[in-house]
Amino acid sequence: MPASGDTRFYDDVACLAADWAAHQGHATAFVRAGQGWVDAGAAFFAQAPAARTAMGSGLVAFARPEDARAADRAGRALGWDDVDRVVKETRCITR
Repeated sequence: MPASGDTRFYDDVACLAADWAAHQGHATAFVRAGQGWVDAGAAFFAQAPAARTAMGSGLVAFARPEDARAADRAGRALGWDDVDRVVKETRCITR
């Protein structure tokens, strides 16, 4: 959520990550992890092979690292910085 108070919703974690650079430093990002909302910087992420995400990134947020590792195709628990890197490297979002 930008400091201006405007709220933006994204249909895929990768979309949020791709747009994050424009708002970083003056906004807060939250992701849905299970039944609740978690600050993106405190969440753990996985690229789950079975996940069907809106834009096809397969990125799913978790509140606990062990849950992310169990879901990730490579057994990783990605942090928010890792998600940004994965989105840029894989170009899973095209602008």
